[in-house]
Amino acid sequence: MTEQSVTNCGLCGIYPNWLQKRATPHTFILVYGFLGLVQAMAFVYMIVTLTTLEKRFKIPSQTTGIILSGNEISQILSLILMYYGGAGHRPRWLAAGVGFSALSCLILAIPHLLYGPGKAALALTQEHLDKNLPQNVTISTEYLSLCPGEREPEVCDEDDMGDAGITPRILVFASQFVLGIGTTLYFGLGQTYLDDNTKKSSTPMLLGITFALRTTGPALGFILAYVCMKLYIVPNLHPVINDKDPRWLGAWWLGWIILGMLLAVFAVLIAMFPRHLPKKQKKDNINNNKPENEVPLRITDRVQGIVDASKIIQTTEKIEIHTTTVEEETHVPTLSDFCVTLKRVFSNKILLCNNLSAVFSIFGFLPYITYMAKYLEVQFNTSAAGGTVITGPIALTGMVLGFIGSGFFISKVRPRPTRLLSWNVVGGFVCVLVQIVWIFNSCPVMPTEGIDSASATMNFTTACNIGCNCERVKYSPVCHRTSMTTFFSACHAGCTSSIDSRTFGNCSCLPDHQEPNENQSYSVTLPETTVTLGPCLADCVKTHMIFAVTSMINQFLLSTGKIGNVLVNYRCVEKRDKSVAQGVTLMFVSLFALIPGPILYGAIIDQTCLIWEDSCGSNGNCWHYDKDKFRWALNATAMCFTFLGVLFDIFVCYLGRDLNLYGTDEEDQRKVFIQEDTVITRQTKTIIVEPEKKL
Repeated sequence: MTEQSVTNCGLCGIYPNWLQKRATPHTFILVYGFLGLVQAMAFVYMIVTLTTLEKRFKIPSQTTGIILSGNEISQILSLILMYYGGAGHRPRWLAAGVGFSALSCLILAIPHLLYGPGKAALALTQEHLDKNLPQNVTISTEYLSLCPGEREPEVCDEDDMGDAGITPRILVFASQFVLGIGTTLYFGLGQTYLDDNTKKSSTPMLLGITFALRTTGPALGFILAYVCMKLYIVPNLHPVINDKDPRWLGAWWLGWIILGMLLAVFAVLIAMFPRHLPKKQKKDNINNNKPENEVPLRITDRVQGIVDASKIIQTTEKIEIHTTTVEEETHVPTLSDFCVTLKRVFSNKILLCNNLSAVFSIFGFLPYITYMAKYLEVQFNTSAAGGTVITGPIALTGMVLGFIGSGFFISKVRPRPTRLLSWNVVGGFVCVLVQIVWIFNSCPVMPTEGIDSASATMNFTTACNIGCNCERVKYSPVCHRTSMTTFFSACHAGCTSSIDSRTFGNCSCLPDHQEPNENQSYSVTLPETTVTLGPCLADCVKTHMIFAVTSMINQFLLSTGKIGNVLVNYRCVEKRDKSVAQGVTLMFVSLFALIPGPILYGAIIDQTCLIWEDSCGSNGNCWHYDKDKFRWALNATAMCFTFLGVLFDIFVCYLGRDLNLYGTDEEDQRKVFIQEDTVITRQTKTIIVEPEKKL
């Protein structure tokens, strides 16, 4: 391997001179940080569009959790890639991982290209109604849910059958599996490459900058998701429902194409970095103007002179740099060494406790990440993108401030390990208290006709609609504005006529007319026998803002402790084990948190469902949840896991009290070596340089 290929920027044997000035830690931080930004955009985009995927392909939440586990399964299998990649050309391995991430985004867009928007989504457009309403009343009855007056046979086509969702589910799982490889290489190799090519004392600040850049990605991801989800799944059509209707499907597929192209560009950029960033060379103070034919020198004990100590010091530095490079280049990883390395890493008590702390902490906050959009929709009546575009950036503000502030503070103050790690304990207890607040942060529940909230029983067939035969009608909620009561459909409300595409009349099942009192701000503008398309929604702005602000507090506390946890992972193992230690951490988090977490919380969420999509005899996605049960079960479970994470933070604080987190020992040893070398030079007997006499 040539020296040029080791330290120069380029690709495929091309190393232009103008590019070599970019082979610096600052440039790598910039590219690596923006790469993390785009990857974070993809992660958030998946979270926001998750509920839309469930509705489009009729997927229960527990099944969604299983599908998303593909990301974590591949991260476990990628552990060996971390071992070989850590000993190889890390930027090239990292670029390959980014290429996999780009591929995963493009795979996610394939289900839409294969199956399109779906029959139900097309039927809710004005173009479809204009085309079919005059000729085919059956279609109007099925999707606008008017009282048919006679029992209609159930017709199952490919779009309604449960088996139709198998191929999209396989594609989503495959995309997550491929994405996991890229995520593993990004975190495992990028951070260790940065740590090995910069001063150890600068690592906290540099990590804070990269984390902060990556943290701004979710904000942009929320914006991208908001724009795409505001568009209907077929952007050139005009839907008759708005984005707060539970049946709304946004253009979820569009963002994946954009993100895939961006990641492909960054894969090329990151591959251009050299195997090792070149170190800055100090100016040589040696006098190089010696004559070629120099007279032989003789050393005696009685001559006064001074030897330039800087020459010895500089020579020593050059030898150290050269030796390190040779060792790294000559190290060839083998499978037997890999097993020995794993045994050494797994037997590290500090690393084990730090990993378990990460596992339980992530488990405790996983429902607010994976199912954030669903939580906001169910608890605060937001749209698929409208809630996250508010809560997401507010919470991310706390995260960015935490990363930048903690990185700067740790780099400048360098607190003792006990003080730094005890902050995680304090912050963890505060997070537990915040989750207790979330249990009681409830929004008023508007009544749904046919659902008894106290007993959680349902009966949508009453005396006023029994003749309508509404059993086969799809869920299409309507709202009686006068009483603020939601009906399962216009059929269940006993409506027999359609005033327009959003208003239904002659409804026989509506409550008695009630005049608004003086404290009510709304006025009745529609006749009491009409209902409008969409559910009745309460005003949840106050509770939504409480959740957003407290989320910002939690994210701030978590991010301030993140850098300390990463430093523990770096410093509690040998330098040669850092990449593998990062891989083991990712494996722990994936195996014990990110794989079972979405499945567990998905099962908890499904247990609170009241109205399921009936897809030809099998349950599809959930349309309506028991809000109180949803909130209590999810937050209480998450709080317990967060508390367990705090307990392991206490163990890390105790075991890591003597860790050298900032590399100060290495710097002190280097200074002592230089000082001792200088003293020895000055104590050498006087030297004289004179021509040797001829015999």
